[in-house]
Amino acid sequence: MTTADDAPFLQLRDLRVRYGTADSAPVVHIDQLTVKCGEFIGIAGESGAGKTTAGLTVLGLTRHAGARVTGSIRLAGEELVSAPERRLRRLRGSTMALIPQNPAAAFSPVLPVGATVLRALRLHGCTRAEARRRATTALERVGLPAEHLTRYPHQLSGGQLQRVAIALASALRTRLLIADEPTSALDVTVQAEICALLAELRAAHATAVLFISHDLALLAGLCDRIAVLHQGRVIEDRPAANLIAAPRTDCTRRLLAAAPRLGAPAAPGPGEGSGEEAAGA
Repeated sequence: MTTADDAPFLQLRDLRVRYGTADSAPVVHIDQLTVKCGEFIGIAGESGAGKTTAGLTVLGLTRHAGARVTGSIRLAGEELVSAPERRLRRLRGSTMALIPQNPAAAFSPVLPVGATVLRALRLHGCTRAEARRRATTALERVGLPAEHLTRYPHQLSGGQLQRVAIALASALRTRLLIADEPTSALDVTVQAEICALLAELRAAHATAVLFISHDLALLAGLCDRIAVLHQGRVIEDRPAANLIAAPRTDCTRRLLAAAPRLGAPAAPGPGEGSGEEAAGA
């Protein structure tokens, strides 16, 4: 019998994302993927595998780029594929949020980062005073003093901007966080700090995290499960330790071979080499 704790918070079924005509080949075709509350799930794959497209589709953002989305995306039991845009706008931030690969692109270059943070909190029902209190508390939790709210994006480093993005998700008490390669542009020390903050966010709010990356070594240390995408399809979805110890596909083995190791020679990057699993669109 399935209990409330066992029920998935996010469930994708027969999800297909196409660009162009209705008979175009799907760039994402996920038969099934489920995420429970508080789970940390890695989404791995070579360049072009459809990882980012899948994440943006959950947020309802690919429709703005002209994508045709069919199938089912259920979030806490609510169907999102057919949801109107005004409903998705309410869910973004309050229930689900994105941490992008390039955090600078998430903030207006002509406004202090605090203006973006406070506006998001006000849009989701906070009073002016409550928004200021939540923003200040959340910023302190990620190790930044409150005065950073008055700074412009160009005055902050990439790691600091990622901290502000995580602080906003924390202040909004987001229940599903989609982190799209959030550490790829950061040095290894800052990478570790950002990953630790995501783990703290998960623990504080039982936030489910979809962490998108081509780096299986990174995902292995973070995730409960890893789903490997190839040409838009999930070809492996297993507990992280099992997948790393005994990969079942050539694609997964290539991703493992490409993971950086101290003292090891450079390996071919994801998508290089031959085989039936060359990178998809």
